[in-house]
Amino acid sequence: MAQKEFLGKSIIIAVPDHFGLPERFKDNLEALGFKVLVIPDNIKIKIGIFNKIIHAYKKIFLGDRTFKNRKKAERKLERQILTLNNYNLKSYDYALVIRPDLFSSELISEIRKRADLISAYQWDGLDRFPLVYERIDAFDRFFVFDVNDLHKNTKLLPLTNFYFDDIKLRDKKFDVYFVGTYMRNRIDLLIKLARKFQDMGLKTSLNLNTTSKDKAKKFINEPVTIIDKPMLFKDNIINVSQSEVILDFANDIHYGISMRTFEAIGYRKKLITNNPLVKKYDFYNPNNIFVIEDDNIDGLELFISTPYIDLPKEIIVKYSFTNWLKYVLDIHPYLPINLQS
Repeated sequence: MAQKEFLGKSIIIAVPDHFGLPERFKDNLEALGFKVLVIPDNIKIKIGIFNKIIHAYKKIFLGDRTFKNRKKAERKLERQILTLNNYNLKSYDYALVIRPDLFSSELISEIRKRADLISAYQWDGLDRFPLVYERIDAFDRFFVFDVNDLHKNTKLLPLTNFYFDDIKLRDKKFDVYFVGTYMRNRIDLLIKLARKFQDMGLKTSLNLNTTSKDKAKKFINEPVTIIDKPMLFKDNIINVSQSEVILDFANDIHYGISMRTFEAIGYRKKLITNNPLVKKYDFYNPNNIFVIEDDNIDGLELFISTPYIDLPKEIIVKYSFTNWLKYVLDIHPYLPINLQS
């Protein structure tokens, strides 16, 4: 990361309040020299029982799942506009909206008036949150995570995730690290791997988030730690940086690559994943990435025992937050980032 490369530049960011993610974006942007205005999303909103009934009716009988998110976005608007108006800058060089379906059209319109260029990144599938279709034309550049979404609008551009490049690497603390939410389709494989790591005598930190006591009971005698609330994004990255190997599971609702993969690239970590899509990318090296297919983990011990192979500098730079940001905001020069099908 070039220090203060964007000194004197300004940006508005609207990022969902997931696990401290807005702060993580802000920290990295400020490390690059940006003046940053964060649109608040951590506003507690209740839509009321009447609107809940309307949402249920629309969802069940009309197949419309957008009403709830639409109402929440509308009710956050007043405070968000106040934030825009009270900041000491009246115009900005750039604006970036992550998950634009979670922010109202009125807010996006107000942001657009203040920014020279406004970009969006939908890092969930378009059809999963169809309200996003109403937002696409409001942006100068609009990026999608899933290659299968590209044909749905001629304006859409391909984009992978990235790794935050303001994080300093730390001394090793774990051999294998994982954090994730409870998903039924990943549990058997997680337990299988956890037992294998234990048999190998590895020091692991395998964290599974669930608030269900019944689900948690299944892991009482397993080498897996149950956590009852999500881990903050920054804490997770610090744990990644202190680990030798990162464990990753694909999410069946997406066709794309998780941030864990790119953190493995940026922080020079080995990766164990059940997502075969990684094999199609330019960063794939079987010495660094072990792909589990059909739950087959033969060869895992050899993989863990062999040294990590350094990637070309261009690859490491390509998937960094700095290059990702340049591509998203059309700041030249940048290395183009393409999805694989």
